[in-house]
Amino acid sequence: MKFKKLSALFVTVAFILSSFATSAFAAPSKPAPAATVVVDGNQIQINGEQPFVDKGTSFVPLKPLFNELHIALQWDNAAKTLTGVKGDLSIGLKIGSTSASVNGNAVQLSAAPRIVNGTTFVPLRFVGEATGYEVAWSQSTNTITLTSKQPQVEATSKGFMWKVQNNGNTVYLVGSIHVADDAMYPLRKEYEEAFKSADYLAVEVDLSKTDEKTSNYLIAKYGTYTDGTTLKDHVSADTYKQIGAILKSRKIAENAFDSYKPWVVSQVISTFQVADKGYEPSLGIDQYFLDNANKTKKPVIELETYEQQIKMFADFSVGLQEDMLKAAIAGYNNPNTDSSGIDELTAMWKDGDENTLASLAKQMSANEEYYKAMLADRNAGMAEKVTGFLNSPDKKTYFVVVGALHMLGDDGVVTKLRAGGFKVENY
Repeated sequence: MKFKKLSALFVTVAFILSSFATSAFAAPSKPAPAATVVVDGNQIQINGEQPFVDKGTSFVPLKPLFNELHIALQWDNAAKTLTGVKGDLSIGLKIGSTSASVNGNAVQLSAAPRIVNGTTFVPLRFVGEATGYEVAWSQSTNTITLTSKQPQVEATSKGFMWKVQNNGNTVYLVGSIHVADDAMYPLRKEYEEAFKSADYLAVEVDLSKTDEKTSNYLIAKYGTYTDGTTLKDHVSADTYKQIGAILKSRKIAENAFDSYKPWVVSQVISTFQVADKGYEPSLGIDQYFLDNANKTKKPVIELETYEQQIKMFADFSVGLQEDMLKAAIAGYNNPNTDSSGIDELTAMWKDGDENTLASLAKQMSANEEYYKAMLADRNAGMAEKVTGFLNSPDKKTYFVVVGALHMLGDDGVVTKLRAGGFKVENY
């Protein structure tokens, strides 16, 4: 069974592990080459310090970018804050802070603006999207493109969404895919309208509240050896050799994973492959709505915690962890066979193919331990909380976004709600 093939659909923790992978195992002595920035077909000419990509975030020198986008700059050197003004748009940033603003509305950034060798760098995606551009990055050419948004086109992605009502309450259930690309968007207008009508957004984990320090602490707590042994003592010689080869190919020390347990290594290798194929956790469906909730100050409800998800992996048996690791290695070493399944999963989501989704959920039951922890137990908890929303006396609307694999199959959330007497309709 392709364990990691499915993680993009239902494991939020992979988002943070992708950042963890780049921060913990990067080769700082060899920074990524400068990226080319193109705005509506014209390359920005940048002298001095050049654009770069760090931990999945593209950084560009402030002044050349603002000049190209015709943004007036106001800089407070004492407070290390900057304000960009373009027409009736105002964006605010602070050096070293992931808190920003757009027209006074708070926005959480994936990475903070910084000063490098006397040059101020800002996260390109935030600035570009705030000023009305579509932002994309081509890893193969190391080119970041900003394209003026055209009039809204008809959505090409159908996705998975259901609607259920009870006692004056409404719940929209959205099956997410946690990593995506720009081709997933725009979403259908039904998504936007349902989200706008909701009083609350509910997600597996609110990743905007999980900082890097907490993430690294929990991964160290549950994912490292403390008994004096290393990864080499817990996996076969061949598996360890293949891990070393992967790390060497990425210019990372071949023993970089030695202190980590197989479940951590399997997830990090998976994030390597997904990133190499051009998919980004920052474009995932749940992250899209989390970003919008932060912008509009919509309250966010967590159905699980980040520590719960981390601990779930840590509790897997030794045999299951090594099976997951072997699957991750096989997928990485054979990218042309798409054993990561991310292209297939993305196509399924765009088509809204419920038959394939239900079939994938059923396939997972082939491994009882994996299925129970990843789906059955978690689905039961999610269904219980959604039932609470529906039975509440508050008469509110909830927009619930969780991994798509939690929805269908014998133990799916939608399946459980229907079995509980609720009328769940495709939306």
